[in-house]
Amino acid sequence: MPVAWIREYRGDNGESGRVFATTMGASIDLESEDLRRLVINAAFWCVGMENKIPERADVGVIGEYKPTMFGYDLFKEGVSPADYELR
Repeated sequence: MPVAWIREYRGDNGESGRVFATTMGASIDLESEDLRRLVINAAFWCVGMENKIPERADVGVIGEYKPTMFGYDLFKEGVSPADYELR
């Protein structure tokens, strides 16, 4: 089963485009330097700049990144996104 793929296409108006898709990308997945590099490299490819992809792009996280786990039975009644805003 693929976890990442690309596609080049030509629209009805004759213009071509590129698409990258992945089934990865949950908050904890992005802790992986390799996944972040895959996404950055894919962005370069999508805009036709594959010849500009650095050999080892800096994909470090800027600031603090504390992803939360996902799963079943984690719903908390009465909690809204505003409850998580930084103050």
